[in-house]
Amino acid sequence: MVATRNVMAKQGYQASPRERAGAMAFAAVTTLLVFLIMWRMGAVTGFGDGKGASLTAIDLSSDGQDDKKAEKKQQKQERKQAQSAEVASVQPVTAPPPVPVPGKVEWPEGFIEMSRNDYRATDVSKMKRAESGGAQQASAGSPGDSASVGQGPGGVRLYAAQWYREPTDAEIGPYLPQRRRQGDWAMIACKTIEKYHVEDCQELGESPPGSGLARAIRQASWQFLVRPPRVNGKPQIGEWVRIRFDFRAKKGEAEG
Repeated sequence: MVATRNVMAKQGYQASPRERAGAMAFAAVTTLLVFLIMWRMGAVTGFGDGKGASLTAIDLSSDGQDDKKAEKKQQKQERKQAQSAEVASVQPVTAPPPVPVPGKVEWPEGFIEMSRNDYRATDVSKMKRAESGGAQQASAGSPGDSASVGQGPGGVRLYAAQWYREPTDAEIGPYLPQRRRQGDWAMIACKTIEKYHVEDCQELGESPPGSGLARAIRQASWQFLVRPPRVNGKPQIGEWVRIRFDFRAKKGEAEG
């Protein structure tokens, strides 16, 4: 027995095949469990298929939350600034109140403050002399001006007509009615145009009423040659004149 122990001590401890098989099985099971745990935790992805799940990082630190709060606060401030700018653009700009000047005289309401030059310009005596002189000149007019004889169509001023050439019996005869008596008359108003002609003639009156004399003169007026009225010595083309015919034995006359 003593000799056998000595031999075993010299050869060293050696496990039996059964023990080695059990140890290897235990190690394999342990390795498999570790691999399954790591795979469930996401540490192990697919092998070469490119379809591994992506990892999402979530920042739960206080620094990330502070950054988000600061960003939200800045956005709120920008919105408030934009709203205040819109309100300021809509509100009308009011003029600043007048600054009181010490020692300035407060005039009563309705009082017009004038300078010395303005007061001189309102001299009533000088104004009267100027107005009277201008009125006299306007009333006097110029020699040879046409006389005003009232108002015509639409309230226009009428002037007494002056013939450039009186119409002949042959010119107006075809338009006149056959029955005419001594003392009959007709009156029309015409607008003067270039080359002493007239246009837009309108009937003003006739005697006896209903005789058709005014209508006949109006129809024959395209042949009339009348001088335009003169105002301040200048002919006024486009003004209206009154033409009156007094029928006598041979020809009519225009009122001069």
